[in-house]
Amino acid sequence: MALKIYEGSLPHIYWIDLAGNGMMHECAVMKKDNLGNVYFFPLKSLDTVDKGRLARIVKNRQAKNFPLWELMEQITLNNGVNALDYFHQLVEMITMTGKRVRPQEGIIGTGMVDTRTDAQRQVSDKNIAVAAKAAADAAAAAVLGSGFQKGIADANAAAAAPEK
Repeated sequence: MALKIYEGSLPHIYWIDLAGNGMMHECAVMKKDNLGNVYFFPLKSLDTVDKGRLARIVKNRQAKNFPLWELMEQITLNNGVNALDYFHQLVEMITMTGKRVRPQEGIIGTGMVDTRTDAQRQVSDKNIAVAAKAAADAAAAAVLGSGFQKGIADANAAAAAPEK
């Protein structure tokens, strides 16, 4: 499953399919990294006061110039606490495959990981090549008629026969 994410009406506010079930959740996106991981927190977890605080941050004139993570780092809330320190406790990470985790030291999402052994990968690649050749032959036979099959058989026999 690929991550579905759509822009909201304000900077840093997005709609994300968190469970992969087609239900979009309104979220504040702290940042997106180069591997496709999205650091976010759902807005439904905020009370009215915190939603107001977040609204003032994302409506800031600098909001479009910085990731929300950096923007919050520069702002002190009306309760005297740094915005990043305050909202950081809510942050989660979702990978491009839809896996949700709490960010922690030593863990980062890298997308899909191929867990097959080398032998399994070689067999799979060989099967794909054979299937692709068979599909191409079948498509050519449908277009060119049954004479094509005889032509393939003759060409294979000529290639296998020793030269005189």
